[in-house]
Amino acid sequence: MKKFSVMIALVLLVASATWVMAGPRGRANWGDDTWCPGVSQLSALNLSAEQSEKIRGLRESFIKETTPIRTQLFTKKTEMRLLWIQTSLDADKIRATQKEIQVLMGQMQEKTTDFRLAFRNLLTPEQTSQLLAQDVGRGPGSDWGRGKGSGPGNGCGAAQGRGPGGCW
Repeated sequence: MKKFSVMIALVLLVASATWVMAGPRGRANWGDDTWCPGVSQLSALNLSAEQSEKIRGLRESFIKETTPIRTQLFTKKTEMRLLWIQTSLDADKIRATQKEIQVLMGQMQEKTTDFRLAFRNLLTPEQTSQLLAQDVGRGPGSDWGRGKGSGPGNGCGAAQGRGPGGCW
């Protein structure tokens, strides 16, 4: 039974690592456009060269700052999966790991908020209006998020509803 549990844990670890690195539908989640406007949305804003360069710098900085947090989050979620598949559960370890995951998720939310605020501060009022008109500006509490249904989709947020979720 012990060998079986170890084998299941290894298969789960490899499978989850593969899924995290590839992302849903085979798309990488490390620096993709699910947390910021896509290229077509940015091109519609008629950004100046200076704005484009600043946004590129913000994005690179965001990715650099959040990669260690994402890695730790992946590790903790994998630990949590391994804790749950044990034949005898350790409730204290599960609760402690869950708290660590919550702290890391809070750090990601703070970094994302900082990025979004800095991004919006780079836009002119007209560009902000155009961005919001594209339904990118919907925040928490809106009636939509990650696409239709309850499964993962293409946008930010975890709400059900229409279309790709907005990040702004």
